[in-house]
Amino acid sequence: MDLFLKSLRDSQKLSMPDLPVVTDYASKWGAAPHDIRLFPAVIRSSELVKPESILEHGQATCFFHERVPATAICDVSGRMICNLCTTEYKGKTVSLEALQTLVGNTSDSKVKNYQTKWDSIALALAVFPLLTVFFTLFTAPIVLWICIFKWKEGPTGVFSHMRWRYVVAGLLSLAQIAFWVLSFTGKLGGVLA
Repeated sequence: MDLFLKSLRDSQKLSMPDLPVVTDYASKWGAAPHDIRLFPAVIRSSELVKPESILEHGQATCFFHERVPATAICDVSGRMICNLCTTEYKGKTVSLEALQTLVGNTSDSKVKNYQTKWDSIALALAVFPLLTVFFTLFTAPIVLWICIFKWKEGPTGVFSHMRWRYVVAGLLSLAQIAFWVLSFTGKLGGVLA
């Protein structure tokens, strides 16, 4: 099957170039000027892949490619590796797998893939214990602590950057604490009357 290029301007068939990047290619045939950029695989000759030489009995092979002879030893893992797997890192001969572990273990690559939403926690701790009022005795001080000390940690979420939940949770916790202070001092009956 012969490959050819088709001009987009005048639909003229052009022969396949020898190089992947050619400027003003179509002017040779009198067509409109074209710059050509091809994938190298398009112009590569379609020769049959030749099999590798058979390994001699007892010859070491690459840990990752069982039919390729080993040419080096990884200084990190101690595995025998071929030329394809060999690379150098800080003066050491390492395999690509070992290179990934060496580079991946730096402190810069540790990425925090979660986010604690303290505003949601504070609001939940302020609202849910209202179902059983007794728990607010314990949760109201915790909510107030979260609202005061976690306010600056923001952002409060991936999409919302508003801190209204902290404000609502803080006001609810202050009301709950006031309720308990008034009920323990005996002044709650005077407030309700």
